[in-house]
Amino acid sequence: MMRSILLFLVAMTFPAAIALNAAPTPTPGPKTKRVRKSKPLVTLSPATPLTEGWSNVNGVWVHSDGYKYVNGQVIRVGTQTHKRPPKPPSKELLSSLKNKPKTPSAADAAAAKAAEKERNLRPRPAPQTGTNL
Repeated sequence: MMRSILLFLVAMTFPAAIALNAAPTPTPGPKTKRVRKSKPLVTLSPATPLTEGWSNVNGVWVHSDGYKYVNGQVIRVGTQTHKRPPKPPSKELLSSLKNKPKTPSAADAAAAKAAEKERNLRPRPAPQTGTNL
């Protein structure tokens, strides 16, 4: 009985081993160098220095040394630097800002957006193209 089982197992595994027909391992060829693609280097550019002199920030004239121009007076805001306060901004500089158009307020922008939406939703007449043949 044992002999027949063993013979049966050998008989079944032999055809299975022949059917697999695996490919031989490839022969090692000449070594090739892998070229690694490197990421481009990040270039850091220095930050732009603050402009010397007066600039308008949210409607307030501010000097780079830490002074503000409020109601015709130069007021120190930053730490004391033991320097003379700068001269106030020139009249040309003050008047140049007045000529620029104001940015619309939030309420004006919302009203304009609502008006545009209403215009877009208004039904339009059908196009009158075509013939009456």
